[in-house]
Amino acid sequence: MPLLDPKEWHTFASLFTDYAVMDVREDAGLDPVTGVDAIVAQVRFAVDHAATSHQVHTPEVEFSSPDAAHVVWAMQDRVVWQPGKSPLEGTASITGYGQYHGEYRRLDGKWKINSLRLSRFHVDMHPA
Repeated sequence: MPLLDPKEWHTFASLFTDYAVMDVREDAGLDPVTGVDAIVAQVRFAVDHAATSHQVHTPEVEFSSPDAAHVVWAMQDRVVWQPGKSPLEGTASITGYGQYHGEYRRLDGKWKINSLRLSRFHVDMHPA
């Protein structure tokens, strides 16, 4: 997500529908959050005090209608927190591998994320 890593939160928020749902239960054990403000707040909590790099590759897109699509992205992320700022006790950084599963909707001619679920295959955790 090119807007997440430079922490352009207002523009990052514009990627989602107002009622979007984000589910990171598999990764962080948190309940899904609903609404763009809650999504941005959760992402900010996780990475505001970190250098990050999120890469997505090889999207698999399946259209269910002209204005709706399910997309699976292969992903890798690197998160390096500032000293003492990691939300994961004893962890200074992570490198994760997995997939983003998204439901996209076209609203007013623009594609937006309506739901997003992170599933991870593996996470390398680097100690503080």
